[in-house]
Amino acid sequence: MMNNIELKQKWSGLSENPVTRGFRSIRISSECICELYMGVSKEGNRCLILALPSSEHLNFKRIQKENLSIEYFRENNLIVLQLTDINFDDLFDDLILSLYHGIKSLKQVDEYSTHFIQTFYRWSEFFEDRMSDLLSEDVIKGFMGELLVLKLLITSSHKAEINYLLKSWTGPYDKGNDFELEKKNIEVKTKNPSSIDIKISSEFQLEVSPGKGLELYVVSLLSDSTVGIHIRDLIFDIKNLIQESSGDTSILWEALKQKNITAKNVNLYDCYRFKPVNWASYCCEVEEFPKLCRSNIPQEISAVKYTLRTNLLAQFIINHKEF
Repeated sequence: MMNNIELKQKWSGLSENPVTRGFRSIRISSECICELYMGVSKEGNRCLILALPSSEHLNFKRIQKENLSIEYFRENNLIVLQLTDINFDDLFDDLILSLYHGIKSLKQVDEYSTHFIQTFYRWSEFFEDRMSDLLSEDVIKGFMGELLVLKLLITSSHKAEINYLLKSWTGPYDKGNDFELEKKNIEVKTKNPSSIDIKISSEFQLEVSPGKGLELYVVSLLSDSTVGIHIRDLIFDIKNLIQESSGDTSILWEALKQKNITAKNVNLYDCYRFKPVNWASYCCEVEEFPKLCRSNIPQEISAVKYTLRTNLLAQFIINHKEF
């Protein structure tokens, strides 16, 4: 299975190649039906190169996005996707792996060339600089709770479900619940290990959707500057799980982008470190579960916020584990 470590080895093995004249390059894999190469331009920029058969030509102009471009070289019949900022090298490897897994079995020129160009458009926004409007420590902590639940779901599911699980993470899009699965929704709350309270910020957070179950995941995180993990570490772990399952990492980056977290600015949150302690899941679809939601309060009341005491919810626990 192609991975980031193998790509790093390939970057060091580039050489002059008659197929990709003007670029030092190496073919990604003989398992890929089309001729797909990793390369470096004369300017020293990393590239992904698709060599087309001599009988096929495109009518395609150069497109320049922030830190990423794509261009068709008619004389050599190459489509070249080029990175112009070395700070995005690791993300560029993610793009390569995503494209490789999506293109390697395609046989028709129009199919794999279209996939190549569409990948450029889908990924280009992830290479934009977003250095302003950094998130607070509390927001990062809550976001890490959601990421930990995402990791739990991935590790307890079949590899074939990976993209479905990634798309089920709706928290970054500010939808009703943090996860919307086929048979149940999940709301995630993060707290300190010593606290018993969690905050419910609206009457919709614990509202049960018709025909679905509803679970509340409470994640305990301890602020710890010595043994805690960064959000960057957690994103990297999840990204590896996605790639091991041949999933699409662009779904993860698209979700992170909703909260202005990018491959370039994520290290700015390294000042925050949290140690995952434990998590518990609660069945809150039953009538007995104490909650205020849209369906059980008068219509004259709105914008409800309240606190739940987790030490009084033991009878509703579905699962409880240490990290």
